[in-house]
Amino acid sequence: MTCPEHAEGNPTSSASWEMTPKIPRQLQDLFNGFDNCDRCRREANPLKHILGGGLFKNPKYLFLFINPTRQNISSHEKYGGNRRYPFIGVRSFWKLMAGVGIIEDDIIKDIYAFGWRIEHEKIIEENLRKKSVYITNLVKCAQSHPNNPSSEIISEELKSLGEEIKIINPKYIVTFGKLPTKVMTGLDLKLADYLGAIETNDYVPLKSVDIAGRQFNVLPCYFPVGRGNRTGAIRMLRFITDNF
Repeated sequence: MTCPEHAEGNPTSSASWEMTPKIPRQLQDLFNGFDNCDRCRREANPLKHILGGGLFKNPKYLFLFINPTRQNISSHEKYGGNRRYPFIGVRSFWKLMAGVGIIEDDIIKDIYAFGWRIEHEKIIEENLRKKSVYITNLVKCAQSHPNNPSSEIISEELKSLGEEIKIINPKYIVTFGKLPTKVMTGLDLKLADYLGAIETNDYVPLKSVDIAGRQFNVLPCYFPVGRGNRTGAIRMLRFITDNF
């Protein structure tokens, strides 16, 4: 989900531009499956799927968000770049990523000064690879509204998400918000308790539910924009990147 703060620039100016490196074939096959979504076809959903991006193999962190909405400008038909990241066009999100050292400050200054450009994707991906981060969503289908996806939709997507996580093989899954945390761990946690655990040095990884035959280490974090807790997210993410 996203907030309405945009910096669109000219997102259709470089339709032939492509990002490197190449996506592993197994992951690309999975992405093709996401794009061939029966539900979106049945519902005539005009919005495009947002997939995943960053370091495609063995990153330290997999950042897991909820789902894209139309506020993500890369979900629009005329967007000319790749469709791999949450919050494309939402300046406050990438400013937060810069504030915790995931993205370089210069790109944020450029986005605020000139608006979002497709070329920013390449810079962001280079930054994510350098910081050993892969970003994705629980659900890849973009919605026209800001509500969470239904439990039915999440259940439908869960097997494919598990395959994605297995292919990426992160050391840690950072879950942004209560919903991704619950889906990944099966636990109905209060994120305020985990924020408090930072103060007492009791913040420890949780074990995930079975994901494609494996368990992963899960690090809960507040959702950083919109109805989330930006200040809490910054504190928790700084602690995570400093200590894990």
